[in-house]
Amino acid sequence: MTTTAGPPGLVRLREVPDLTVAARELLARAARFDAEMGFGPPPPDLRRPVDTVIEIDTCLHRHDVAHDDHYVPAGVVCIRDLGGGTGSVELVVDPLRRAIGVATSVLEVLGTEPDPVWGWAGTGLHVLHAVALGNHPAAERLARRSGVATDAVRHHLVLPVDEPAPDDPQLTRDRPDGTVAGTDDDREVVLRDVTGGSARLRRPGPDGALAGISEIATAPGTPEHARCAALVTLVGAAVVRLRAEGAGAVEAVADAGDGALLLALRRLRFEHDRTDLVFRIGPAR
Repeated sequence: MTTTAGPPGLVRLREVPDLTVAARELLARAARFDAEMGFGPPPPDLRRPVDTVIEIDTCLHRHDVAHDDHYVPAGVVCIRDLGGGTGSVELVVDPLRRAIGVATSVLEVLGTEPDPVWGWAGTGLHVLHAVALGNHPAAERLARRSGVATDAVRHHLVLPVDEPAPDDPQLTRDRPDGTVAGTDDDREVVLRDVTGGSARLRRPGPDGALAGISEIATAPGTPEHARCAALVTLVGAAVVRLRAEGAGAVEAVADAGDGALLLALRRLRFEHDRTDLVFRIGPAR
């Protein structure tokens, strides 16, 4: 696929079979830049497969950055098919090409309404989610201008490396309650049947990525007044297991509206690190 913006042609989009070397370097460079500015985690795992890759060239430029008079590489769009007509989209602009209208021009080309037949950007996907790491203000402004709705707000909290794991004897014995099941990613497992609940665990990695706990859920039907205690036990067991596998700091993800989980994490001495916004392209819920 080759798409152009038409007059005045501020961006030129080019679909490629896979992430090129240049695209990988751009993604890693942007992640490092955002991490230094306090937006988002360390560089992403570029081993994750991408179903659609669109490279962005632009003739836009900043007055304080040396530039070519013609089109230059400016960013990458990565789209992943999550099944059922749903996907995730990541739009990353080179730090040297930001704040000049590149992202706005890309959305003007691709639109924010998936085609009824071909889906968004010809991918066949009709609902896509995009995450603004660290509630990046530029991403929020872009979403508002484009009419893209905020679908969820997620808090990332971290248990610092110098905070001990819970010392409840039920959790610190050799084999905590619960079982684990592997996933397609050898760094992730699912912890089940701790007080009837479950959580997805991400083991610490050699790339410096934090160990993590996400998709934290109590057993169906757990009364609201009992959820916090159950979550303390569940997350505590997860921390013990991750620490036993060499984790230092541990990250946990919680929806902003889940007061019981946020309270449980605070009781376990997790500290707020950042807040992500999840945007939705496609029909409203």
